[in-house]
Amino acid sequence: GTVFVVQWDKVYLQGKEDLGSFTFQAALHSNGRIVFGYQEIPVPVLRISASQHPVKAGLSDAFMVLNPSPDVPESRRRTIYEYHRVELDTSRITSLSAVEFTPLPTCLQHQSCEMCVSSELTFNCSWCHVLQRYL
Repeated sequence: GTVFVVQWDKVYLQGKEDLGSFTFQAALHSNGRIVFGYQEIPVPVLRISASQHPVKAGLSDAFMVLNPSPDVPESRRRTIYEYHRVELDTSRITSLSAVEFTPLPTCLQHQSCEMCVSSELTFNCSWCHVLQRYL
């Protein structure tokens, strides 16, 4: 396939079931595009209490480290280090809306030395003749 889609269907906020259900999805396309689709958003996202339901919308790049817990020797503490984030304006997330992220060009797309060295990307791509790929 060319796309991987995950859908959250009829999700309720705990203790706020009377507000209605949320239905939304994330689609990862083989060309690098990412689309968030919001089918049903029954209340403005800004009105959701962050204390009970922390809301984050967007993309982030992070890595996770597992460290032994000083309190419980057989368990580990998970620490997430986030180093880049693209946040969405949650006031614009409404029913029947979508947000699309389109990747910028990178050295990965170059399949030959000529394409690599003639690239007009804003960073320096280098072609390795031995490996026949960019560096």
